[in-house]
Amino acid sequence: MQELVDAFSRLVTSFSKRDLPTSSISLISHAHGRQRREERGIERRELQEAIKYGRKERANPGRDGKPRWRYTHKGVVYITDETSRHEITSWRLDDALEAPPAPLGPGGGGGAGTSHVVVIVDSSGSMRKEDVPGYTSRTAAVYDCLARDLVEPQLKAGGADIEVSLIEMSDEAHVVLERAALDSHLLQLLKARATSRARSHGNYLPALDAALDLLAGDAARQSQLFLVFLSDGAPSDHTEMACTHGYYVWQPDYNAQGTYGGRGQGRGKQPLQRCPISNACRNEVRRAVAEECVSRVRRLGDLLGRERVFVGTVAFGPPDEDYSVLQKMAAALPRSSFQKLGLSVNCLRTAFTSLTSSLTTLRTEAGGGGGHLTLRTDIAKRGERQTYEERTTIADGDGWDLYCGSKCLAKRKYNPNTRSMEDAPFMESELVRGWERSYPRLQRGIAHRMYKFGEGAERVVFQCTEVVSFDGGVTAVCVGPRLVAKSTRFKQHLEDASFHRTFCKTQGEAEELAQLFNRRLAGGPAWQVHFLPCAVYTILDWRYSISKRGVLDILVEEELEGKFTKWNNNAGGVAKGMQGVDNSLLGVIAEGDEEEDEEGGEEEVSSGASQGAVEHVPQCFSHFTYYVTGGRKLVCDLQGVWNPVDGFTMTDPVIHHSSGSKHNGATDKGPEGFRSFFKTHECNALCRRLGLPRGP
Repeated sequence: MQELVDAFSRLVTSFSKRDLPTSSISLISHAHGRQRREERGIERRELQEAIKYGRKERANPGRDGKPRWRYTHKGVVYITDETSRHEITSWRLDDALEAPPAPLGPGGGGGAGTSHVVVIVDSSGSMRKEDVPGYTSRTAAVYDCLARDLVEPQLKAGGADIEVSLIEMSDEAHVVLERAALDSHLLQLLKARATSRARSHGNYLPALDAALDLLAGDAARQSQLFLVFLSDGAPSDHTEMACTHGYYVWQPDYNAQGTYGGRGQGRGKQPLQRCPISNACRNEVRRAVAEECVSRVRRLGDLLGRERVFVGTVAFGPPDEDYSVLQKMAAALPRSSFQKLGLSVNCLRTAFTSLTSSLTTLRTEAGGGGGHLTLRTDIAKRGERQTYEERTTIADGDGWDLYCGSKCLAKRKYNPNTRSMEDAPFMESELVRGWERSYPRLQRGIAHRMYKFGEGAERVVFQCTEVVSFDGGVTAVCVGPRLVAKSTRFKQHLEDASFHRTFCKTQGEAEELAQLFNRRLAGGPAWQVHFLPCAVYTILDWRYSISKRGVLDILVEEELEGKFTKWNNNAGGVAKGMQGVDNSLLGVIAEGDEEEDEEGGEEEVSSGASQGAVEHVPQCFSHFTYYVTGGRKLVCDLQGVWNPVDGFTMTDPVIHHSSGSKHNGATDKGPEGFRSFFKTHECNALCRRLGLPRGP
């Protein structure tokens, strides 16, 4: 009956909204929510269109348990309250990067995690020149040194957790290798590339775009990322780019009479086209190419984290060539280097040795010791993220694995009072209780997607939901909120009971400290900090589990809805714009601030009563945890989503512990983590309001 009521409600809402002019659909927005929407480039009309024309489905309920709606239209996701008038949050699907809400848990000893090294090698015609002593071409010299001085040292050091991608750059970008393992086969392949034929132009932009595509797959992981860009000259992209007036001023003008040999054109070549509007267009086109190249590198930092990506640009060519673009590309991110080598193979070997040193250092910084781990071979391929909601019926084997009754052995949660994992009941609701009264033999359990939709350095992420089955697990009905399930990527962790326990313990302790912080700050909902509760389900499945007895533990938590953000990390890194920002630029909220935009049909309401800016909360919270625990703990690596109704909902924190003994897993850096945080932390208005003293 409830299904019919919901369906009728949606139908009535659909007709009533479609009858209204789009501009007449009213929205109620919090001040900070409206600001975030503007920062994401989402206009009010896009949300109005989403309500009028978009796909409507149940969203996960809010922290208060009240129902919410999710509208999706033209790449915009819009979450509202049950009335569809009150804006909770909105984001573009492009912003999500298909990242799971929790890429890496703090438990376990995965060493520095995986590293992804992307190497771009110039393969333009000039690389065929035989001007490097001892080699038949510049290409041969580059690949020999790349194999001997970049790959071999990492191989000898045991670089089993390094992935290598190779892009060759000419007119277009050719991806030769994608995420190849660092082993002897890679070494032989690189040496074989020494005889590959270089040709045509060296266009930077297609190669950088290819690198962006490859590295976008690392957005959901916490691996270290390296881009090595090697060229013997300036970019050639300008030859195929029109000026702002539409003329290809670097293309030959075949209608012109005669030939000439101006600088850079060569004798006997056709003169270049001219722009009849401006003589400055050729320089402007080259400048535009340079800006686009630098912009691509900046985008890498914005996408993946500025402190996480190392860019090494190497100029291997005649010393009188223009390498300013390579230099500017390196300057775009803080952890980068530019090296101008001439055509000396000794300098090239030194450059690769330096890059190897940087690679080793940054991988060590990524955290943790521990032995090498073996990747599981039973993990399914990546699949499309599915849309489902409560009361959706799913079938075992139809994209889902159902674990009901005896196949779902246990559900446990971490109890902070007893500091242990304890049995926990399945989700309760009036709907489920009614079914239990009508069908005493129904089975409770969990449904798990067959195909992952995200992958972190230590865990693979799947869609998941609790279910009720009336036919012994052949089919089941989804109940409760949408969940995500996280399973270890490594064989050694399958039977390590402490692996998921460490995650649950860390997240539970962080939530305890968050509750203290919320009470002390006494701000409105927008200033609240919460960490997702998580549970461990033990399932039985001989088909997929490679552990003994077919038993497998799965870490599960609620799916986050919103634009996923990382505010700080466990090495002192802080999100851009979080440090040293004037309150006036961040939108200080005063009590009672309320405004109605009558012309646009949008109301704006305050979300709190706290002096300071909501952007200050994550850094202040990390500082507070050190203070309130007497210098014993510091919670960082803060990541999750924010909206003005729920505040900050976070997952996967790291807790540094003063014992220095990896008390909270491999990412716990102990006192060194304290020092890294306070080295970059600048106390903000909220820190001062709480009277927090400086750290060590």
